[in-house]
Amino acid sequence: MLTLTKDRALALALLLIVTVMWVESGNIRPPTSWQPYGSALFPRILLVVTGLLSLLILVRSLITGAPARTEPRRSFVQWLGHNRTVFSLFGLFGLYAALLPVLGYLVATLTFLVTSLGLLLGIDSRRKWIINLAVSFTLVPLVYVIFRFGLNVWLP
Repeated sequence: MLTLTKDRALALALLLIVTVMWVESGNIRPPTSWQPYGSALFPRILLVVTGLLSLLILVRSLITGAPARTEPRRSFVQWLGHNRTVFSLFGLFGLYAALLPVLGYLVATLTFLVTSLGLLLGIDSRRKWIINLAVSFTLVPLVYVIFRFGLNVWLP
């Protein structure tokens, strides 16, 4: 009998969200005469990638089976302490969303990406700093150029 593991629940929830968002992306205005692809292209690309990765998680969880629980249950305070990085990222994203209209895309996104990658990777070595800064200062301008010149969409 199949049990609902964390991986299966995550995959099913993501597939449901992707399906709803794909249907809703049909409400995005069609491309105008000056837009070669339209505003729905980039969200749909992200939805396809997310959907494929969710399917991969689901298939992998079905192949490997449910893992046996080896750890005792944690208290709520221990659980919060164990997941502090996740909650920090949520808070950081909220701050990014609030500062995006104020600082603009380039400054806000660079700050968010450097900070979040520092939180995820750690900043305890020079190599991690170089990776963090290289990824941040490559991806942010790349996405800006794709939106601005490829999709003709202005970013804040």
